[in-house]
Amino acid sequence: MKTLNTLAICLACFASSAQSSETFSDSIGFSGFARVIGGQLDTSEAEFQGYSKDFSFSEQSLFALQADISISEKLKVSAQLLGHSNDDRDSGLEWLYLTYNASSNWSFKLGKLRTPFFRYSDVLDVGFAYPWITPPEQVYGGFLFSNYEGLSATYRIHFDKLNVEVEAYYGTYDGTFDRAGEETAIEVNDIRGLILGISNGGFRARASAIVSSDFFADIPGFQDFATLLELSGYTENANAFRFDSDAVAYQASLQYDSLDYFVYSEIIKIESDLISVPEVNAYYLTLGYHFDDFQIFTTIASANSSNNVPTNQIPKGQSPQLTSLSFAYDAIVGNLPRYDLDSLSVGLRWDFKHNMSAKAEVTWLRGEEGQNSFYSEITEPTFNRNAVLTQFALEWVF
Repeated sequence: MKTLNTLAICLACFASSAQSSETFSDSIGFSGFARVIGGQLDTSEAEFQGYSKDFSFSEQSLFALQADISISEKLKVSAQLLGHSNDDRDSGLEWLYLTYNASSNWSFKLGKLRTPFFRYSDVLDVGFAYPWITPPEQVYGGFLFSNYEGLSATYRIHFDKLNVEVEAYYGTYDGTFDRAGEETAIEVNDIRGLILGISNGGFRARASAIVSSDFFADIPGFQDFATLLELSGYTENANAFRFDSDAVAYQASLQYDSLDYFVYSEIIKIESDLISVPEVNAYYLTLGYHFDDFQIFTTIASANSSNNVPTNQIPKGQSPQLTSLSFAYDAIVGNLPRYDLDSLSVGLRWDFKHNMSAKAEVTWLRGEEGQNSFYSEITEPTFNRNAVLTQFALEWVF
């Protein structure tokens, strides 16, 4: 919050120093985007991304306005306001940061920034920027926080037709952590990330890594249960419910786009010693074809997860208290959400104007029985985790 307050003061000082409306209007530029998305799941036994048996436009539709204010040739302030149609998603200031372009090679940012872990992190809300209506849930499904407060440094260099970009960032996060409909308050005081990007013509390759440590997650009952385990002498089992370890995530993506066809792929791996953060392996592969103002594409995606859980060392049958504690440990571990899901989707995009597109997409979902499998809600325990999601969208940038 101190970073945002400092930027707000700088912005106010700049605005007050502008002696005329003409000077201010010359230095500020506005842009934005909007999405109207409707969708329906073919079952009444569950919800996926908030979609149910009833067709709805309220789950992912949004509107955003961005302002870029040039303070000098090298310095500018950017702010984005984002409004969601879904009350469960936070609307308001999505980012506010200061950019300093020190040279043609170096640039720096300071403020509230988008966490740049995924290939499409910077434009995740801008549906016009990618072919799908929703990027594959297995990879983009909310395992990481979408923004952070801190700073980043980017170095760019060109070798003939080869472009290389290296970015490092550091910051903190204080907000909520959403995993397939499960929201938890979380505070992270140490976020470190590194990105390498290479491009040549229609080919792009990218790799990134992020480490999150020194954090606290407000999961009801975890701290009290850890204390109870520790007092009973089972420190290893107790530590599984604490937050004194790192979570590390890796990402890699390849992309090729020609005048006729395109291939997108991305893979992530999350490693964690924390019982509250699952270990995840996920990927997607998209193949598409351009013709006239249309794109047709298909995507396969998959994810599997596990939790790093120490063996239950609490004996059963030795005493009523220890037996109850042991069964409670088993129950908590057994109810940890799992995210195994395979999917196949087919989509069509029509760019009917230079800044507007219409999309349609159908996704066949196949999860694992007894698991969460990315469903935001399961209302029928016997639901087999298989469903079909149908979506339509109108995308607009201005």
